[in-house]
Amino acid sequence: MEINRKGYLPFGYKLLISYIIICLMPIIAVGIFSYTTFMHAMKEHTRISMSETLQQMSDNIAFKLEDIRRVSDLLYNDDTLAGNIQNYDEGWDSYESNIKYMIPKFQSTINATSQNIQLTVYMNNPAVPEVYSTSLHMEDPLVLHKRSFEMYNIRRIEKEEWYRQFPEEQYGTTMLWQQVGDDSQYGNISLLRRLVDSSDPFTRNQIGFIRITTKISSLFQSLDYPKLGEGTLVFAVDAQERIMYASKDAFIHHYWREYTSNDKLVISQPLPDFNMNLAALIPVEILEKDARQLANLTIIVCLISLAVCIIASGVISRMFSRRVSKVISVLHFFQEGEYDKRIRYKGGDEFTYIVSALNQLGEHMNQLIKETYLSKIEKQELELESLQAQINPHFLYNTLSSINRLAQFGELKKLQMMVMGLSKFYRNSLNNGKTLISVEKELEQVTSYIEIQQIKYTDRLVVELHIDPSVLTYNTVKLILQPFVENTIEHGWNGEGKIHIAIYAEMDNGRIIFQIVDGGSGMSVETIAQIFTPNDGAYLGYGIRNVDQRIKLHFGSEYGVSIMSRIGIGTTIKIIIPAANQQKLIAT
Repeated sequence: MEINRKGYLPFGYKLLISYIIICLMPIIAVGIFSYTTFMHAMKEHTRISMSETLQQMSDNIAFKLEDIRRVSDLLYNDDTLAGNIQNYDEGWDSYESNIKYMIPKFQSTINATSQNIQLTVYMNNPAVPEVYSTSLHMEDPLVLHKRSFEMYNIRRIEKEEWYRQFPEEQYGTTMLWQQVGDDSQYGNISLLRRLVDSSDPFTRNQIGFIRITTKISSLFQSLDYPKLGEGTLVFAVDAQERIMYASKDAFIHHYWREYTSNDKLVISQPLPDFNMNLAALIPVEILEKDARQLANLTIIVCLISLAVCIIASGVISRMFSRRVSKVISVLHFFQEGEYDKRIRYKGGDEFTYIVSALNQLGEHMNQLIKETYLSKIEKQELELESLQAQINPHFLYNTLSSINRLAQFGELKKLQMMVMGLSKFYRNSLNNGKTLISVEKELEQVTSYIEIQQIKYTDRLVVELHIDPSVLTYNTVKLILQPFVENTIEHGWNGEGKIHIAIYAEMDNGRIIFQIVDGGSGMSVETIAQIFTPNDGAYLGYGIRNVDQRIKLHFGSEYGVSIMSRIGIGTTIKIIIPAANQQKLIAT
C-alpha cells in the first residue's frame, strides 16, 4: 500500500543510502585527510619561509634603529657637552661655548650616520641661544635640509602632552620612538630621549631633551613586497593597530583589522624596542591553487564510486523494501487508530512472524483501548464526584447555623436574604450535575457566598473584585474560589475590626490565574507545608487540598493551588488553570 506522508523515507532508500555512505566514507576520509594535510604543509612551509623573511626585515630595521640610537648615545654620554649646556654665564663665555663646542658637536653627531635625520635639542638652560634653520618647520625639515640640527629652549615643548607623559628616567635606557608634533603629517617618526647631568649619579637631573626625526619610509624600505609572492602584503603596525607603513602606500594610516579575514594567512614579527610589529598577509587562495587539483581528483573518484554503489545497493534494497513497505503501511494505520487493518503475506521467513503478530495486535488493541478508556473515564468521574460531594456540606452546615441564629433573633429580612443567597449559591453549584462551569458562573457563585456572609458580618467584611473580562468565557472546575474566601473568614480573621479580601482573575500566556488576597492573621511556613502534606491524618487545610486535588485531577499536575503568607500581614492564594473551553481528561 502506498504511503504518502511528509518526511517519509522508505526503508529501501535508507538501505540504499546506507550502502552508499559505507562505501564513500573511506574515500571521503582519505580525500579530506590528503587535502587538509597538503594545505597544512603548504601553510606551514609558507609560514616558516615568511617568518624568516620577516626576521631578515626586522634585523635590517633594527640595525637602522640601533644606528640612530647610537647617534643619541654620542650626546647622552658626552660629559663635556653636559657641562657646556649647564654654562649659565652670559656674554662671551656663553657664545664661545656654543660656537666652539655645542654646534660642532651637534653637526658631527648628525654626520655620524648615513641616514637622513633631523636633530632637535631642547635646552633647560635659558642662557643657551636658539638655533634653527627654518621658520618653525612650516614644511618637512627632512625634505628641506639633509641631516640638519636645531636648538630650542625647553619652554617650547613643556606643555606638549607627549613631553609631559614621557616615562621617568632610567639612566642609559629611557628612550621612546613616537610620532610627535608634525611627524604624522610628514610621515616621520622621532626618537625621544632626555639629556641628564651625569656628574651627579644620585639625581641625574634633566639638562635637555633630544628629538631625532627620520622618515618612516627610510626605516621600512626593505619591505619589498614583490619578492614575497603574488598578492602578499607587508605592514608595519603600531600598538594601536594603525598601519604606519605598508608595501603599498594606499594602506597607510588605515587600521590593521580592516584587512585581516579568514581567507588570509597572517604572520607577525615583533620589532624589538620599537613598539611595532611587522605583519604579512598572504591570500589563502594562492596556497589553494595546487590543492584544488587533489580536491578535483577526489571528487571524480567519489562520483565513480557513487555510481557503482547506487547500482549494486539498488538491487539489494529492492528485495527488502517491498516487504517492509507492507508492514509500515499497517503500522501507519495503527498509529492513526485504525486497528481493523490486516496484512496478507506469503513467505517462509521472519516477515511471516511479524505479519501474524501485527494482525493479532490489531485485534487485541481495539478491545483493550475501549476497555481502558471506559474504565479511566469512570474512575475520574467517581473521584471528581467524591471530592465535589465533600466540600458542600461544610458550607451548608455553617450557613444553616447562621439562618437559625437570625430566626432566633427575629431578623426576618436578613433571614430572607440569606435563604435567597443560599438558594442562588446551590443553584450555581449543582449546575445540572456537571463538574465544569464557566469562570463567569464560578465568580457568580463566590459572589453569592460573599453576599450571604455580608448579611452576617455587615460592613466588617470588605471584598473587592478585579476581573479581566477575557477570562469569563473559559471553563473551570466549580467551587474553587469559595473555599478560600470561607477559610479567610473562618480562620484568618479574629472577628474584630474589618477583614479585607481582594479577588483577582487574569489571563497569562494561555493560563487563567486567580488570586485571593486577604489582610488576615497569615500562616507560618510550617502550617503551609502541613496543609499540602498533612501528617497523621490531620484535618488542617482540608478544603485547600480538596481544591488542589480536583484541579490536578481534571487539568493535570502542572496546575493547582499555591500559598504565600506572612504572619500578621496576610495571605495570598494563587490558583492556576488552563484557558480551555472544553473538558480535558488527564490520565493518572
